[in-house]
Amino acid sequence: MIVFGRRLASRPRPLRRWIALALASLTATLLTLLPALAGPAAPVSSQGTPMRMLHEPLTCLMGVYLQDMRDYKFADRSLFASIRLWSVCPTAQGSPLEDINVLNSNGATISDIKTQKVANESGYFPNSQAVYWSERSVEGTFFHHWSAKNFPFDRHTIVFEFESVGSDVSSFVLTPDFRHSGFNPSINDGDWIASDFTLNEIEHSYSTNFGKPDKHLDGKGTYSRIRVEITLHRARVTSFLKLCAGVYAAVIIAGIAFLMDVREPDIVSGRTGLLVGCLFAAIVNMQQAESTLGLSEDITLTDMIHIISIAYILASSVLAMVAYLRCEAGKEDFAQRMDRRIYLPIYMSSFVVVNAVVIAYSAIIG
Repeated sequence: MIVFGRRLASRPRPLRRWIALALASLTATLLTLLPALAGPAAPVSSQGTPMRMLHEPLTCLMGVYLQDMRDYKFADRSLFASIRLWSVCPTAQGSPLEDINVLNSNGATISDIKTQKVANESGYFPNSQAVYWSERSVEGTFFHHWSAKNFPFDRHTIVFEFESVGSDVSSFVLTPDFRHSGFNPSINDGDWIASDFTLNEIEHSYSTNFGKPDKHLDGKGTYSRIRVEITLHRARVTSFLKLCAGVYAAVIIAGIAFLMDVREPDIVSGRTGLLVGCLFAAIVNMQQAESTLGLSEDITLTDMIHIISIAYILASSVLAMVAYLRCEAGKEDFAQRMDRRIYLPIYMSSFVVVNAVVIAYSAIIG
């Protein structure tokens, strides 16, 4: 009896098996019904989502080649440029060149557009066996705000912008053709060197929707643009020497006046007339430089050189008056020594140093 009781106690109880199986079935049923019990997901509101996130806008490839750029007129704030534009689109309609807007043009002419259907071997639009290639040219004068502040070490970033005004960015976006865009190397003439050509797509927002009935009254028009930038810097400083040669000569002549014998009354009066002539020459030369480079509110390098030169000529005139007063006081020999041994070396050396510092600073900052 004892052995039989031990065998019976060692067997697993069937009730535990049934309870475990029932709990497992209940857990699986709850996990299956949880999504349905939670209810349907809240719909996504499209009002706060940007239009470009709701659907992918159409696009065309657009490239720019700068054929020619010359006639840089500082006074007129203009330059001449000849530019070729092209586009590659997957469909025959919607080329951005059909309604392209040249932003910074003064009087450019745009040629007629020509479109060809060609085999698609470019790698763009892989789902299209054929694409539509369009081309047209833009030629004329463009606006540029020239700054001659650091002339002749000035560097200028010339900007050309082309905007597709047919559709805003919610429907159409330009894609730059980085691979084939560029500029003609012959633009680098003897006076200017072009470099750092860049091509980018930007979006420009206007403060109006231009009254389009399908737009909200308070909406803003945002359009896709192709922005081209190219840097110009001077290859020579010949023009700088031409503009400043006269004022440098005036300063040197004003320095030579220290060598005149102040003990002779006639020479004293001649020295005064010489300094007045030097001052007049410096002022006229400054006006000539302004007319060549264009009037600017900034103090340019040439302005600074002329201002420094005028100040030195005035200082020479003051010292000439001091020497005259010393001669009147009977100190002719002392006045002569001061002019030739003290004033003249300080005058010439300090002018060279000041000019070197000013020119070096302009050359560094460009």
